[in-house]
Amino acid sequence: MTALSVATVTPNGGNPREVVVQVSALIGGRSLIAVGPEGTSYPELRDRVYAGITNSGLTWPDRKFVISFAPVGPWSVHPSTDLAVTAAVLAAAGHLPFTALSETVFLGEVGLDGAVRPVPETLALVAAAAELECRTVVVPAANARQAMLVPGVHVIAVNSLSEFVAWANTGAEPPLPAPLDIGAMAGGGPAEAGLAHLPAWMSPARFALEVAAAGRHHLGVTIAPGLSGTLIAECVRSLLPDLDDRQAVELSALYAAAGQPVDALIRRPPLQAPVPATSVTSMIGGRRPGAVSLAHRGVLLLHDAPDFSPEVLQALRQPLDRRIVQVARARDTITFAADVQLVATSRPCPCSTSHIPVDGCSGPARRRYRNQMHSISDRLDIGVTVEPAAFGGIPGESITTVAAHVVTARAAAAARWAQEGFSTNAEVSIDVLRRPAFRIPASATSGLRRMVEVGQVTARAYDAILRLAWTVSDLHGAGYPDKEAVNAGVELYHPRRHTD
Repeated sequence: MTALSVATVTPNGGNPREVVVQVSALIGGRSLIAVGPEGTSYPELRDRVYAGITNSGLTWPDRKFVISFAPVGPWSVHPSTDLAVTAAVLAAAGHLPFTALSETVFLGEVGLDGAVRPVPETLALVAAAAELECRTVVVPAANARQAMLVPGVHVIAVNSLSEFVAWANTGAEPPLPAPLDIGAMAGGGPAEAGLAHLPAWMSPARFALEVAAAGRHHLGVTIAPGLSGTLIAECVRSLLPDLDDRQAVELSALYAAAGQPVDALIRRPPLQAPVPATSVTSMIGGRRPGAVSLAHRGVLLLHDAPDFSPEVLQALRQPLDRRIVQVARARDTITFAADVQLVATSRPCPCSTSHIPVDGCSGPARRRYRNQMHSISDRLDIGVTVEPAAFGGIPGESITTVAAHVVTARAAAAARWAQEGFSTNAEVSIDVLRRPAFRIPASATSGLRRMVEVGQVTARAYDAILRLAWTVSDLHGAGYPDKEAVNAGVELYHPRRHTD
């Protein structure tokens, strides 16, 4: 009897997990049995491996191969495990040396004709292998360019089982695609990637946009008719710094899993702007990432947020709170990253359009309109109104100038919260904020506490204002929020509560 193990990685519902394929070769018979949880068999896997090997001109020995997976679970078997299973069978059959299987992760689906077919999740799987300190991966040639995006990984790209066996026996590596365009991977700075200047009509809201970008706070904007909500979201995105290597790989993997071409790391934070008719599945995702995950590390714009269905807005509460999306299925739960910065716009009243003057509705009608977004309104840390009076000849401020303030403030926040596991003020837990080392002095929060006592501010709002105060303090270069920073947080948060 011959027994050996081969390493692979499966998507595990959006959370890639290492799986060890264990193979035993028993004397007698010409069969392959794959055993999963609770004795589940996988005839499709058996047929792909058998046909792929025999159609590659390789002989199937007089052996019975028994395959198991560790750990055992619904995530254990996936098309990405085909190449690992096939490699183990080929080694047990004597077609390649056992040494070719050591310290290597195998990814790829095996076709009936012996081709090694691409796997959409390859980028995420290779990134997971790198985190597990697996430095050599064998992937389908069609996924080679994506696999090469992961730093520190040696990629072997094969088109077929015949090519794979040749590499395993000789060590001669098949050619890789041409080197990637390093300039495309690096990405441009904020001013180059987005707007060059803030539009003049946005000047009154400049500080709110700056605070939102610096602290990664969710932003609610009441926008006058004729002004562009997309432009506001683009301004926020343009203020955000480029993604680092880990973040860029994480985001690029989501786009690859969604079936979008990824030939270089996505360095700029994305902007997703789904329309109000978007369904829950399109927003949250299913087998593939939805709009909220494609906005990961970037901006999710809900233009005319009250017009989105209540089901969609309710579904957004989970990613806004937990920064992930979980979709329950019959046998497992699919999880995708969804750390987004929300920009939700609304009109002053339901009848206000570019052709109808604002405030044409009664107070109750405006309140009903606003209440349509109650599911997410308490997640919006900043409320700002852009009025028609904001138009004027004042030149817009340079995005580069404002972005420099954002970078400095983010660096201060990241250094402060590093030991707590946070990087921006918006994600800091209230337990941490209440520790003696980070508790804002009572002299600075006395006015805010009185607002809580008389019911002007809720407990959730109180926590949000503390986070805003830290961001204002970082932008001012202060080491600790003072009363002025707390008051600024109140002003940034509170106006939205008084809008009828």
